[in-house]
This record gives sequence, structure tokens and C-alpha cells, in this order.
Amino acid sequence: MKKEIGGNQCLIVTPLKEDESVDAESTGKMLDFIIGHGVHGVLAQGSTGEGFLFDTDERKAFADLVVSQVNGRVPVGFCVESSSTAVSVELSRHAEKAGADYLFTTAPYRHPHKGGGIFEHFKAIHDAADLPIAVYDGGAGVELSLDLLEKISNELPRIKYCKIFLEKPEKIAQIMDRCKGKIIPWAGHDRLTYLMLCYGAYGMTSAASCIIPRENSEMFDRVKAGKLEEARKIYLSTVCPLNAMAFFSVLDFIAAYKLALYWMGIIKTPTVRKPLVQLDSVMQRELRGALKFIGKL
Repeated sequence: MKKEIGGNQCLIVTPLKEDESVDAESTGKMLDFIIGHGVHGVLAQGSTGEGFLFDTDERKAFADLVVSQVNGRVPVGFCVESSSTAVSVELSRHAEKAGADYLFTTAPYRHPHKGGGIFEHFKAIHDAADLPIAVYDGGAGVELSLDLLEKISNELPRIKYCKIFLEKPEKIAQIMDRCKGKIIPWAGHDRLTYLMLCYGAYGMTSAASCIIPRENSEMFDRVKAGKLEEARKIYLSTVCPLNAMAFFSVLDFIAAYKLALYWMGIIKTPTVRKPLVQLDSVMQRELRGALKFIGKL
């Protein structure tokens, strides 16, 4: 493992131009903002980054761009999710060649898969590159059973982390118990990060950290230092008001965070790729109000 992976891993959006192509300049400005404000790592081209709307060559090019622009300042994770095992393997090999520090993947999600199929998909990614891997529990609505995670922990040693995107903060402790520390659970639901950290999550992924990078990193650091009252204050005063409007729905959070970054002057346009659409006028009004409330506008 090239770098320790943990803390606040920011799930970055993919800044786009109005024609829906990648905006490299805005990407660099966003990375400078979040790294300068204390994130512990960045995770590119996940669902927050609209990776599911990019073709394989575009995803490879974005991996190259992010690794280059981060330039070693923090670890870089790259999402290789696909319902095609062959595509995930291709992306994994490219990410390693590009200089990524870890891989991230959901289970294949195009149609229901049995546990054995999910295991084989993860094994192919595991065997494709010599990088640590984080798997996604709850991504695309696919929950990973404790039995499957235990099997993975015993047979696929490079799968070291598990992001939890479920309304089950207690599963953090269950994974630690079943996997005996061989898979480290991460908080992975922006509305539940504080609670998951209280259950013992070693790290966290956060799309909201595109907007509040310092606050989320400070919340993480205070929980780990046992300063729960200080951490809870950050969560209730800043994280919750933002996510009440930005993450009210998994259908709209990407547009919401892009719009916030645009209003903050960090990216040039709030463009999302079709078929995603921008927030309606009511939610734009309320998102702006939340940003003003937490002091970001």
C-alpha cells in the first residue's frame, strides 16, 4: 500500500463544460479547494462523479487528469464499477498505471446477482491490479451480506475497506466483528456520517466534502480524538443543514453539489450529464438558503 487510506475521502463531482465534456480547469480548481481545506483523500468517478454516464475511455482520461492534478498531495481513489467484469478489470489496470492509490467498486448492478457472482466480480478486480480496494455496501441498492464480506476478508486480502451506504449505522460494528479487522468499514452516507463514526468507522466518504471539506475532516478528527460534543456540534450546525437540502434525494444530490460549487465560484458551470437534470426552482431556492445559513454564500 503506497499511502495510508482513511479519514475523509472526498467523493468529487466531475466538473463539466456546457457541452457536457470534462472541464479540466474547474477540476483543478475544485481539487485545490478541497485539498487546501483538509480532505484526507479524493475518490473520483463514483456515483457522485457521474462515472456511470461516461464511456470507458473518458473514465480513463479522467483518472489521468485527477492523478496529475492531485500530484501526490493526498491519496487518489478511482471507481471502476461496471456491471461488466471485463470493463472493471480494464479500468482497474488503467487506474494502477495512471498512479491511483486505491480502487473502489460496487457490486455489478444491471440485474440481480447471487453472492457467488458478486464474489467472482470482486475477485477479478482484486487480481487485476496490485492496489488496495474499497467495496461499496449498498451501492446501486445492492447490500453485501455479512457472510459474503467475511468470505471476502478471508480470501481476497487486497479488499481492505467497505463503504456503507445503508441506513444501518450499526452495520459498521457488525462488519468489524465478523471480519476481524481485515476489512475496515467506512461511513458512506452523508446524512449518517457522524453516527457511523460513532459506531467505529475508521474512514468516511463524503460528497458533501466538495462543499464543506474542512468541516467534515474536523468532525472526523474530533470523533477519533473522543471529542464527541465538538464533533456533534459540527454535524448538527453545518453538515445536517447542507444535506437536508442537497441530499434530500439520491436523484438530485449530484446536481445540488454542482450547483453549490458553481455559486461558490469554484466551477464554471453546474452542468450535469443527461439524463440527469438540474434542481427545480424551489429546491434551488432552498439550497441557496442552506448555503447561506452555514456561511458558504
